[in-house]
This record gives sequence, C-alpha cells and structure tokens, in this order.
Amino acid sequence: MPTPVAGDVLRFIRCYSAKPASDSEFTVLATRVFRFQFENNTPYRRFCEMEGMTPDKLTSWKDVPAMPAAAFKELTLTTFPRIKKKKVFKTSGTTSEKRGAHYFETLELYEASILPPFEKHVLRTDAYVFYILMPSAREAPDSSLSFMLKIVNRHFGRGKGRFYIQRGRPQFESLARDLGKERKKALLLATAFALKGFLDHLEEKNLHLRLQPGSRLMETGGFKGRAREVSKAELYRLCRERLGIRDFVSEYGMTELSSQYYSRNGGPFMAPAWMRAVVMDPQTGKECRSGRLGLLKHVDLANTGSVMAVQTEDLGRMKGKGFEVVGRSRGSEARGCSLSYERFLRDSQ
Repeated sequence: MPTPVAGDVLRFIRCYSAKPASDSEFTVLATRVFRFQFENNTPYRRFCEMEGMTPDKLTSWKDVPAMPAAAFKELTLTTFPRIKKKKVFKTSGTTSEKRGAHYFETLELYEASILPPFEKHVLRTDAYVFYILMPSAREAPDSSLSFMLKIVNRHFGRGKGRFYIQRGRPQFESLARDLGKERKKALLLATAFALKGFLDHLEEKNLHLRLQPGSRLMETGGFKGRAREVSKAELYRLCRERLGIRDFVSEYGMTELSSQYYSRNGGPFMAPAWMRAVVMDPQTGKECRSGRLGLLKHVDLANTGSVMAVQTEDLGRMKGKGFEVVGRSRGSEARGCSLSYERFLRDSQ
C-alpha cells in the first residue's frame, strides 16, 4: 500500500467483506480518508473550503463534500503526483468528447473491492461457465468495466470466460452457438445495450435457447439514451423468453468509483460495507427525506487515491436498505447540486 490510510481501507474491506459495518464505524474511517484527501488533493481541498467543510467539522460520512462526476473531465483529482499513476480508467464517449479520467497509484484496493460483492451477489454458492458480451481489457484498456470483468473471470472463472465483443463488433452468432451447446450452468455478463442487440439477433433468427436450470444473467450499463432502450422488466422478460434465464443480477458502477452495487431480480441496489449512498435534493443540494426522488451521491472508501464522495446525475430514491435508480436527470434538475461546483470552476479560472 502506498499510504497508511489506503492500508486502513484495505483492512476494513477484508474485515467487512462478509458482514455489515455500522454507520459509526464507517464514519470513523471516512473521516480519516477525508482528512487525507483534503490535505493531498489540491483541487478537492479548494472545493471543500468553498463548501465551508474542513476535516475538523465533519460529524458524519454524509457531510463529506461530493465532487460532481463531471469534475473528472475537467480536473486531475489525485492524492499523488500524476506521474506515479499505475492505471487510468476513462469514461465512455466519442473521440470528440472530453472524457472523465480516474487515476490509480495502485490497483490493490480496486481489486480487493471487486471480488467480495461479486461473489456474494452474482455467484453466491454456484459455479458457472462465463460468457461475457463485452470487450476484453486488452481491447478496451481504459475501461473500468472490462478490467473488472478480467479480474472476476480470472478469479472465479479460471480465466476461461470468452469475450464476445471483438474489434468493436459483437459476435452474436458465436455467442448463440456456444450457449446453445453449453451443458453446464451459464453466467451471461452483458451491458444492457449489447444484451438487447443479442436478443434482437435471436428474434431475427427465430432462435429460442434453453440454458441449463440455474443459469444467470448479470447486466449493467444502461442504454445512455440510445434508440434501442427498453425497460429492465422488458429486458428480463425477453431473457426468459429467448434464453430461459430466470435469475437476474444488475450491477451499478461508475468509472469515477472503485466499488460496485448489486441488485437481484429487480430489487434495490445494495452496497458493500465500505460504500454508502445518499439521495440529494436537486434543488437544495441537501439530503432528501426518506423515499423522495433525488440525485444519488456515493461515498466509496476504496476511492482513497482520488475523492471518495461523488455526486451523480442519476435519479433515484432510497428503498429499504438500498436504493433504486429511475433514470438520468435533466440539466435543470441537477442545478442545486451543481451550483457550488460551477462557482468553483469559475473562481479557479
């Protein structure tokens, strides 16, 4: 570990990989991480000072100032000199768009945060043959999702899972053929957009595959406004119809975060012990009352080398011990949560 605080977070992850942590335990470590980032991440410190928050004023993890996800496009948000980076992940976008960049001095924390939640929510007690409808880390070296899949494939799939997007092209025919011949339980991992394309392919070919009982889908990524968008309920219905899959896991992650949330069969997204979510009122920038719709803010202790609190433009609400995502905000809806950041950028110029 490059820093003592990163070592503290790694021990926390290992200690609480299979059990919950209380809010007070989480706040103790969040305070330590916040102090470290306040002292070593210059743009973030200036932002926090503009927000009127310093480490000595922090009383709860909810008080940690959250950088908007868009800041990763404009600023170098690191607690270390960028020259020491081991890896950088970038947000998706066209070649003409500015892409967000998340820098890592080490990947030890990142990898440690991936494995326990994946095993708990996606695998549970079962063993699967992995079928991955996404590009490999070799083909998409700056994709955090492809890197995550490389780690879980190596650790849980014995490195034998095949990637069915190659040279930017989905291999639908090969995937259908291989799934059709599989005699063991299959785990299909796909972005929602690529999955819909595969289901359309099966419909066009009039194919109905019947995977082995207990086979499962893990989908992620959403549609990002593409024309092929369908609801999650419709996507799952089509999977039951065309693939015979009846067990579904949804993953929610971001390039700007190090950890992931998981939802089973349309239920709420659940956080690992080193991560928390809170819903913010888009007009006031304050926490919403329970059950109210607002913008999701994430606090991820594994983001030790950047900023642990990230404000998104994803609309959601708390639901039980987790949260649900209902879509993306319009620009006007995020106004209250972005005013401080807009002022910060203006004053920094």
